[in-house]
Amino acid sequence: MNPSERKKQTHLRCERQRREAINSGYNSLKELLPASSSFSGYNSLKELLPASSSFVGCKTTNAAILFRAAEYVKVLNDSIAKSEEDLSKLRTQYSALELIMQQYENFSMESQPFTALQIQMLQGFLDACFESFVNHVDASSYQAITRSLLMWIEQLDFQRPAEELVAPVYRQTR
Repeated sequence: MNPSERKKQTHLRCERQRREAINSGYNSLKELLPASSSFSGYNSLKELLPASSSFVGCKTTNAAILFRAAEYVKVLNDSIAKSEEDLSKLRTQYSALELIMQQYENFSMESQPFTALQIQMLQGFLDACFESFVNHVDASSYQAITRSLLMWIEQLDFQRPAEELVAPVYRQTR
């Protein structure tokens, strides 16, 4: 075999190996995609190709695989973004609940056994807080709750004179 023939054979072998590697990559990619096209709404692979594509003498399956893969990656990225947003909301809720739990634990540790009068005073205080909560917190959606809850907490006046909250209870016990 002369040098030019050997060079040609080497080139053909390298080209064949390159095509086999590309086809293997396409097959691997195709296996990673969902079997159904339910995520995209396309019924056939040709529907994924741009309208300007010509199908005459062209193998469309590899191009269609690339389009499906690109669309599937977009779907996965959207799903990841939504999951991260949901996780962030859940972490915020968890932190708020931890803070509330810690405050209740501190409150219960510091308090002594209640007398009937103290229980009535606490009930009056909690009833006033609940009434204020119902009147000022918008419960139409999670975002509305968080927005209005924070505003309610900032506006809530825990320092009101005691007689405003406990005067009715005090009058009842006399």
